[in-house]
Parts: sequence; C-alpha cells; structure tokens
Amino acid sequence: MTMNNADEPVVSVITCAHNEESYVGKCLSSIRRALKGIKSEMIFVADRCTDNTVKIAKMHKVDKLVEKTWKKWQNSYAEALQAGYFHASGRYVSIIDADIVLPEDFFEKLIPLIDDKVVSVSAIVRTFPSTLLNRLVFAWERTHEITPFGRRPRGAARVILRQALCEIKGFRDVPAPDTDIDLRLAEKGYESVYSHVKVWHIREITLGKILSGQLGSGRARYYHGIGFTRTMGHAIFRARPLVVYGWLLEWIRSKI
Repeated sequence: MTMNNADEPVVSVITCAHNEESYVGKCLSSIRRALKGIKSEMIFVADRCTDNTVKIAKMHKVDKLVEKTWKKWQNSYAEALQAGYFHASGRYVSIIDADIVLPEDFFEKLIPLIDDKVVSVSAIVRTFPSTLLNRLVFAWERTHEITPFGRRPRGAARVILRQALCEIKGFRDVPAPDTDIDLRLAEKGYESVYSHVKVWHIREITLGKILSGQLGSGRARYYHGIGFTRTMGHAIFRARPLVVYGWLLEWIRSKI
C-alpha cells in the first residue's frame, strides 16, 4: 500500500448530519478526544440543516465544513457521505454518525486492525440506556450475539483504508451505503470486519424511529440481494417483523 505525503492527515473523519443539534456537540467532542495525538482532519457535512447543527459544528472548529444545500441523489445520506469523501485526504477515512459517542481509544484500537486484506473495521454500537425505550433496545441488541446469521458490520462508526475506498469510487446512490461498500470491497477481494471496540448510540429512541428503521432495513436487504428466506430468519431471530414487510414492499415496487 502506498503511504500518504507527510503533510497529509493520517485519518479523515466524516460526520454527516441533518438537524442533529441535540447530539452533534457530544459526538464532535468525543471525536476530538479520540483524535488526540493523531494527525487528522474533521470533515462535517451539514445536509440541508435548518436548526443549530451548523452553528454547533463551527463552535467545535471542524476542519472542513460542507454545507450541503442540494439533494440530487435519491438517497441523501449516501450523497452526503460522497460529499465528505471528496474532501478527505487522509490515509484512512472514518465514518462517525452524528449521534455516536466514541471512546478515547477508538482510533488507537481500530487503525492497527487494517492491513492489505482487512480494509474496513467497524465498532460495536450500543444504545445508551437513557430512557425506558432505550433500555429495551439496549437489551434487545444482545440478540446480535445469538443470531445464526452472524453479525454484519455497521457504518455508524468505522475506519476504512482510503485507497480501497478510492478503488470503488466511494459511495453510490443506494440505501444502506455502508452495506453497499462492504459488498463492493468484497468483490475486490477485501474484507470488512467487526472490532471489539464499543461506541454509544446516544439518540433517544422513539417507536416511530424503530418502525421506520425496520422498514428501511427490509428495503435495503432486498436492494442488496439478500433473499426472502434469510430476511425472514433475521426477522424471527431478531424480533423485527417489519423488516420482512419492507422487503416485500421493495419486491412489489420492483415488479410494477
């Protein structure tokens, strides 16, 4: 693998946000702490924000602020990630969602796991048990450990070798863009893996968020070629019935 110029950062951290004023300050503070002693750049993509998200990002002195006022792609989050990717110059690219809080040793532990084969490493995301519903979700997340289908890397907090990401030309206009890059990296012979590092998802969960998340997951599973039987097994073992409904909705839409 080629090394970066000495003047370039080791890691470029991309955080995308749409109206995340309740969480983004804690997220950016944790990123800054985790980057202590590492040559880096923080890239913040504010996606059509109408609240105080941009003001908070400026208070935290992000290195590159992209105020995205457009929506040309169907999947706006993927479009925001691609906008961040265009501004990244580090040897590694890290994706950190705006409602995630990192431990101080996040980069210290994840970066060494990347080599010529493993080019993307994700953290384990745990819901912070701040409310009753959050505590229920926190307990439900334990089903990750018993599902027969295994744990799939998530994009909420990960580090990727930028050279590998460049080989697949970054992100595409698709649902679940993190799953999409894992699949395309695999086609190149690379691996995406989980680490044992845990991060906190600090968003206060609502019932509507759970339902929309299941529907979105089902649609994404169909789009990425995950079959009905596997999706049904996921829904049963993970107690996520609307994932099947989302899969069927996308299947019906594709037939029309």
